[in-house]
Amino acid sequence: MFVGRTDLLELIDHLVEIPATDAGEAPKPVLVVEGCGGSGRTAVLNKVLAKWQGHTPSVLVRPLERPFDVDNPVRTVLAAVMLGLSVEIPGYAVAFPRLLIAQIVIAEDFSALTPPEQLIRLNELLDQYQDRAALVGFVRDLVNVVGALAANINVPGVGSIPAGVVDRLAGALVGRLMRWTPLNRFTWRAQAAWFGHQDLPMRHNPERMLIALSDNARSTNPATRRDVDDVLIGALLADLRHSVTKVKRRTSNVLVLIDDGDAPAAASFTSSLLRVREAIVATGARLNDPLTLVTASSGVLVDELAGQVSPPQVWSSPLDPARMGASATLWARTRLPDLGESDVRLMAKDVDAYRSEHIGATIYRLTGGHPAATDYLLRRIKQEPELLDDLDELLRSPGPETGTTVEQYLLRIFGRGLSVNKLVRRELATALVTVSAARSKSEAMSLVSLLPAGVEHDSPLFKSRTLWSTDTPGAAEKLPALTRLLGLRALLARIDGQDWAQVLGRLRDGVAPDDLASRLHHARLLDGRDAVVGELARCLPEMPPPQWLRLFDEVVETPDPGRRDSDLIEGPDRARSLNEHIAVLVALVPAFESDIRITAPEQKSTLCSRIAHSYEKVSDHASDSAPFLLRANKYRRLANQFQ
Repeated sequence: MFVGRTDLLELIDHLVEIPATDAGEAPKPVLVVEGCGGSGRTAVLNKVLAKWQGHTPSVLVRPLERPFDVDNPVRTVLAAVMLGLSVEIPGYAVAFPRLLIAQIVIAEDFSALTPPEQLIRLNELLDQYQDRAALVGFVRDLVNVVGALAANINVPGVGSIPAGVVDRLAGALVGRLMRWTPLNRFTWRAQAAWFGHQDLPMRHNPERMLIALSDNARSTNPATRRDVDDVLIGALLADLRHSVTKVKRRTSNVLVLIDDGDAPAAASFTSSLLRVREAIVATGARLNDPLTLVTASSGVLVDELAGQVSPPQVWSSPLDPARMGASATLWARTRLPDLGESDVRLMAKDVDAYRSEHIGATIYRLTGGHPAATDYLLRRIKQEPELLDDLDELLRSPGPETGTTVEQYLLRIFGRGLSVNKLVRRELATALVTVSAARSKSEAMSLVSLLPAGVEHDSPLFKSRTLWSTDTPGAAEKLPALTRLLGLRALLARIDGQDWAQVLGRLRDGVAPDDLASRLHHARLLDGRDAVVGELARCLPEMPPPQWLRLFDEVVETPDPGRRDSDLIEGPDRARSLNEHIAVLVALVPAFESDIRITAPEQKSTLCSRIAHSYEKVSDHASDSAPFLLRANKYRRLANQFQ
C-alpha cells in the first residue's frame, strides 16, 4: 500500500503538466528527490511512472542494472532514455534521428584511419544504416545491451529482455523514424547537419564534428567526457523538440525518472542536461524544451555537481506544487520526509483492519515512519501477529537475508544508502554502529580515531545530508531515531573492536566543560541512572524550571538498550525522597517514550501514572512548580487514555 507523499506527487505532476496553450518553451526545473537508505525514493518514482506511462512518453531508468564502464563509449543512461521513450504512446510519435546518428558514430572507432579515410568510412556508415533491416539490427543490439535499464521495457531483476519485446521495440523505433520522410526515401543528411551548429551559434563541418564525437567519446578525461555528454544531451533535446511539435494540444511534458541518480552514469546525464540548458539560456535562444527530469539521490548528487552547474534551490516542506512547478530555477532539491503516524496506521489496515490503530502506533514507535522498515515490519506482523507484543524478539528474529537478524537487515538498509552502488561496505557498517552512540554529527566526528581505516571526516558516512538531518534550521544534525536504536543495540552486543564502554567513555570524556546535558547523557548510558540523579537533584533549585526540564529531556532522550532500570520500570513505586523520584523519572520517561519493549496498554498506563506522581513530587523542590505540574497533568491524561 502506497501512502503519504501527496504534496511531492502533486509537485511532480505540476512539473510534468503544461497548459494546452503553452508551447512549453521554458524548461521545467530538474527535481532531485533526496532520502537516506530505505526512504522510499524508488517507490515514489514507481508511483509516478505508473500514473504517467500511457499518457505521455515516460521512462524510469535504473542505472545500476548495468555497471558503469568508463572505457565504454556508449552512454548507457542516455541510450536507455531513448529506448524507454520510444515505447508507443497514443498521440505521440517520438523519434530520435540525431541520437541514433550519434550512437552509430560512437560505436565506430575512426582513430586508425587518416582524415580522408575517416570521411569515407563515416559516409559508408550512414549509407549502411539507411537500410531498414540494418538499422533495426543496430537498434536491436542496443536494446539488448542497455534496455534492461529502462523499467518500462524490462522487469527489474530479469537478466534479458524477451526477444519478441526487443523486435517490437526496434521495429517501432525505426519505423517511426523512416516514415517521416517523403516517398519513404530515408536519409540522415538533414539530421546530421545538426551536429554542425547544435542549436548554438556555431558553424562547424557536421561530418568532422561526428568523427570528433567518436574520437572524444572514448576519452577518459573528465572534462572531455562532459563535453561529449553535452553534445549527446543537446541531440536528445533537439529530437524531443521536433517530435512534440507534431502533437496537437499537448498538455504534458516527456517524463524521465532516474533511480539511483548518484550513480556515475546517472549523474553525468543530469549534470549535462543542466549545462546544456544553461548554455541555451546564455545564448538567448528561445527553444522549446519538453523534458521533465526527476532523479533520486542519497544527497551526494548536489555535492558531486558543485562547480559544474549553479547551485540548486532547496524546496522544503510544506511544498507548494503550483508555485514550485512554475519556478524559473534550473533545478531544485527536496528531502523525502518519513511517513507520519497516520500514514503508518493506514498501512496497518492491510495487516488487520480492526487493530490497525494499535498496530500502526506500535510500529511507528519503533520505526519513526522510516518507509522501508515500516513496510517490512508490517508484513512480518501480518505473517506472525504474536510478534507485535514483543518487538525485541521481532528484531532478534531471522531477517529476510540469509544469516542476518531483522535488526541487522534494517541497519544494512541505512548502510546501503551510503554506497552509490547500494553495497554494504563493512567499514562503513562498523563505523555506523560506533557513531550511533553520539548525540549529533559534530559529536560523531570526534570518534573518527575509533573508526575503521578509510572512514575519515570526508567519508560518505559524514557527507550524507540525508542520513544526518535536523528538524529546525540551525539545530544539531542527528541520525534518524531508528538508526540510533539499531546501532546502539549492535554496539551493546559488540564483542570485538570498539565496545560500548570504550565508545561511551570517549564521548563522555570529550564533552565540552559547559555541555552538562551531553556529559550526563553519556554518563547515564555508560554507568546507569545513579551517575546522573545526584547532579540533576543538585541543579533543580539552582536552575529555572524550564531550563531544568530541557536538561532532563536531553539526558533521557536515548533509551538504554541494556535496560538496567528494569527494577524501577517493573517494580513497585517506593520512591520517597527527591533523589528517588528523579530516579523514577530517569528510568520511566525514556521507557514510556521510546523503549520498544513497552507495548502493553496497561503497562503504559501504569508508567504514566507513576511518572505523573514523581513530577508532582519533584515540583515541591523547584522554584516554580507550575511547569512540573503541567507535565504531570499530561501524563495523567495519557494514563487515562491507555486504560
